[in-house]
Amino acid sequence: MPVTNRVGLGGLAALIAAALLLGAFPAAAKPLRTTITADPSMIDPVTYSELIAGDILKNIYEGFTDTDKDGKIVPVLAESWTADADNLGFRFKLRAGVRFHSGRLFGARDVKFTFEQLLTPGSRAGLQLQYLKKIVGADAMQKGEAKELAGVTVIDDLTVHVRFVEPEVLFPIYPFMFVDSGIVAKAGPTWWQTVSAGTGPFRFVHWRRGQEVRLAAHRDYWGGAPKATEVVFLVVPSEDTAVSMFEAGEVELVTLGGDTARRVLRDAKFRPMLRQTPVAQVTYLGMNQALYPPFRDKRVREAFCIAFDREGMVRGLLGGAGQPLFGQIAPGVAGYNPAFPPIRHDRERARRLLAEAGFPNGQGLPPLKIANTAPNRNEVAYLADQYRQVLNVPVEVDIVERTTFIRAMNAGEVPFFSWGWSAGFPDAYYFLSQMWHSKSAFNRPRYVNTAFDQVIDRASSVSDNEARYRLYHEAEKLLMDDWGTCGLFVRSTIALVRPNVKGVELTAFRYLPFGGVVIE
Repeated sequence: MPVTNRVGLGGLAALIAAALLLGAFPAAAKPLRTTITADPSMIDPVTYSELIAGDILKNIYEGFTDTDKDGKIVPVLAESWTADADNLGFRFKLRAGVRFHSGRLFGARDVKFTFEQLLTPGSRAGLQLQYLKKIVGADAMQKGEAKELAGVTVIDDLTVHVRFVEPEVLFPIYPFMFVDSGIVAKAGPTWWQTVSAGTGPFRFVHWRRGQEVRLAAHRDYWGGAPKATEVVFLVVPSEDTAVSMFEAGEVELVTLGGDTARRVLRDAKFRPMLRQTPVAQVTYLGMNQALYPPFRDKRVREAFCIAFDREGMVRGLLGGAGQPLFGQIAPGVAGYNPAFPPIRHDRERARRLLAEAGFPNGQGLPPLKIANTAPNRNEVAYLADQYRQVLNVPVEVDIVERTTFIRAMNAGEVPFFSWGWSAGFPDAYYFLSQMWHSKSAFNRPRYVNTAFDQVIDRASSVSDNEARYRLYHEAEKLLMDDWGTCGLFVRSTIALVRPNVKGVELTAFRYLPFGGVVIE
């Protein structure tokens, strides 16, 4: 056959495919365009460990369960689960008819494969790894002593049984991201750069660093085909620029914080398009005692925590869109203690404590920087100014590129910082175990408190909610009595949504996946 004929047939096939694709969408279907302030630190679910990546990946990948718009746990890829009589396992019945983006049917083998991927030595696994530690055989897999995860048994295509070495009562609500075992094995170790391996309402198309992350609708989604053809996450570091793009009709959704949020809240022209909700996120101080020796003295830690006014931060930095944080559990999350005592702003006590620790009027303290990223520049500038005014400590502001900063924090390499931590599931265990247990990879200041660890370890085995919450309160008090950290504030999420966009659900746990969003 002549070459020209082959080209002609190829062009015809492309036209037919395009026509079929267009026919799959309603005539009015459009893309949803939104902004992110930086590139995600990663785009694969195995190493996932930060907020921007999570906002993207939750549209691509799913787990046993998720939260609904009211923050309640709902079944997703697991239709039901049953606890073993000895409280050392769960049997999950998986949802039938779920297809991956590749077209393969999701099943029990994919659950086991995902867990084994996370536990494989050298996987650099992120947040999900913490949830697997108590599975029988997990330790052996991590050490390279086993090729298969002994505690996970595939009963049949839609039934999987998980066994633990000790009770893990919250396991069904942990936010896993199950991946397509067939396509991952075929595409190789960097599969996430080229293929989409989830079951979510959108599939990964590409990540152009510094520009955009693009997702396309998964037409065979088990929950119904998405109404939007695509979701495009545009990398726009300046929130002022993002608002200008919103006003020009170049994006449909913008999420805001800081100075820009305050301006928008005061501007009447944005009122009909504003959404605002308290977010299940804490903002806190990280004080690494190993890297800055004065922080080993509890009096120094307390002085740094009471030298500034939390109410003033909320009024000034957040424009009132938030509330002061005194403990380490976000309001509205199961296990939150509404009676937790406030941290009193006390300049005189802060100065006295510093003097008692051997640093009168700040003298003798080594140089210190407080680190964060560019969008939070005003936050750390305020704190540094308070430390200069109240304690006479010349703290410098260190603004770091986001991905570099997160990697350094995760490696325990940042002496002093402020940062946020958002709940991955609606239980206080997420904050306490992930952030402050000495064995957690996300204990970024590398805080160690054996008594705290013991209480949290007990809590993870208690199935009675009220009894478990009491243990959370005990652990939180141990942490705060030791001034291992201190809370700053809880933000409210501010969003601008164009009037022609319906179905955007902003919750305490960020946005629900965008599968139900309609752009009119």
